[in-house]
Amino acid sequence: MFKKKILVVDDEVDFLTLIQKVLVAENFDVSIASNAIEGGLKLASELPNLILMDICMKGINGLDACKAIRNNPKTRNIPIIIVSALADGGDIKKGLGQGAVDYFPKPVDIDKLIPKIKELTKDK
Repeated sequence: MFKKKILVVDDEVDFLTLIQKVLVAENFDVSIASNAIEGGLKLASELPNLILMDICMKGINGLDACKAIRNNPKTRNIPIIIVSALADGGDIKKGLGQGAVDYFPKPVDIDKLIPKIKELTKDK
């Protein structure tokens, strides 16, 4: 059985380190990117089964990255979960409006995030 690949795009090194350790322990293949440009390059070369995306990043923000992913025929069906410190109703509505399937505020509740990732990456 192949490991499911998760792409994590976030500019917080501590979050990237933590989430990578947690996801690897859950038997996922994890690729990390510290900004949307790096994430886009990884996305082009290694199509993941799911993307975890921060909103607040320098350069291209996570909302614009989500929109670009949804507009690309090769990536439009990859589930995106936004994980962001921006957590009011308007931010959540914007994130879901750009094509994210779910939205987890930081600090993220790992015990809720991992089951959601497993649900979205299970074979249909």
